[in-house]
Amino acid sequence: MLKKKTNKRMLAMLSMALITTASFAQTVSLTDDGKALAARQESPGPEYKLVFSDEFNEPDGTLPDPKVWRHCTRYPTVQWARFLSSSPDVAFMKDGNLVLRAIPNPDKSTDKVDMLTGGIETSQSFTFRFGRVECRALVNPFIGNFPAIWMMPKTTLGWPKGGEIDIFEQINTENKAYATVHSSWTQTHSYPPHSGNVWMPMDRYHVYAVEWEEDVLTFFADGKEIFQYEKQDDSQEQWPFDKSNFYLILNQSVGNGSWAANPDINHTYEMRIDWIRVYQKEKHIPSGISVPMTKIEENTENHEIYSLQGARMGNDESGLPRGIYVANGRKFVK
Repeated sequence: MLKKKTNKRMLAMLSMALITTASFAQTVSLTDDGKALAARQESPGPEYKLVFSDEFNEPDGTLPDPKVWRHCTRYPTVQWARFLSSSPDVAFMKDGNLVLRAIPNPDKSTDKVDMLTGGIETSQSFTFRFGRVECRALVNPFIGNFPAIWMMPKTTLGWPKGGEIDIFEQINTENKAYATVHSSWTQTHSYPPHSGNVWMPMDRYHVYAVEWEEDVLTFFADGKEIFQYEKQDDSQEQWPFDKSNFYLILNQSVGNGSWAANPDINHTYEMRIDWIRVYQKEKHIPSGISVPMTKIEENTENHEIYSLQGARMGNDESGLPRGIYVANGRKFVK
């Protein structure tokens, strides 16, 4: 993978084939070339505005921006969080990616856990309600593997009452992506289906996405719909997804034998995040909040400009709508 230019960070605060429905899940089979699909990086449409993006283009070894991301907190009794660490060895930049790892603990003299895992989140810097999240990622299947791209509510009501939105999970050696919602309702009811999955080769990058609207959550992999979870009533139990802002979580965890298998504690597990972006419709963007943009590539003068879909946009960026473009082989944000 080509190394991307490092002088960027933009933070803006502010369908279906072969569907089999079980009592709780939907399964989709993607037969297209995953590489071609993942390379598209398409904008979700003109009605959406880019409100948050991290392209993770800092120099190798750089840590996640502390103004944007903070390390997830360790909870010894919670499966995914039991080994979380703030070690620079489990969350860092390399080759234009955020690298998250689960590694053997190199020093048990002060920390007795078998492994250290990386996880970062935006609860203190960026939360939102309704919109579209897209994330381009690569995982490395192995027994005990358990990476995730997901969201939790800012307002704490106790899990799962406040809801949970899992945009992407993968376990063990499976070539399969899972998308799931959790709530008090899903703990005791099988309808509507609250999980879907799709077969896809995990030896390449894929774009995972969720479109979050007032009455439906729609999950995608490489632009193809996996499943939908629809609002049935106004109860907190069935549809807590309009009661609070949510924040982003990226983490590389390992299983404990309940779903993902127990890990090989001598193995290094890894997920790479190329970028993550959040879009919202104008009506959902809080009023009175400015949307500052910092360019990914600063010098775009006198270069032909293209959209991410390859359309020529001329060489004058001043008239372009907000979005991400390519000039001189580099991405920039308008």
